[in-house]
Amino acid sequence: MPELKNCRRCKRIFMYAIGPQICEACKKLEEEEFERVRQFLKEFPGATIQEVSKETNVSTQLIYRFLKEGRIEVADNSPIALQCESCGVRINSGRFCVNCSKRIANEMINAGRSLKESLKDYDEKENEGGLRYLHGVRKDESIRRDFKRK
Repeated sequence: MPELKNCRRCKRIFMYAIGPQICEACKKLEEEEFERVRQFLKEFPGATIQEVSKETNVSTQLIYRFLKEGRIEVADNSPIALQCESCGVRINSGRFCVNCSKRIANEMINAGRSLKESLKDYDEKENEGGLRYLHGVRKDESIRRDFKRK
């Protein structure tokens, strides 16, 4: 569900739905900056982040974000070291290594299955008819008796 947010880059209010919390105008600017970085790296592969930043006028922070998003990658022999956010092994781009990505994906699939099962149980209880408690926890008898007296 879209909501009003302030753009992290220009501070203007915009309707945020998904992705980076920046407005459409700033997204367009970032795409232009990415294109400058991409073109520079085509001409000068193996350049450092500082060199890329200086020559393209793109902040090092944004270049790191491009790396974490997997839009550009570090060369195998580069002194720049990205690390998996889970296990710490060296990676070329993104946030996680292949093994951790697989593990996280499996955990998400299992969580989805578990949620599906709990919803299935909830649907079965809902089809029983009559009144029920939201959390399936019944109050003790003394509370019922007190309620009946009133």
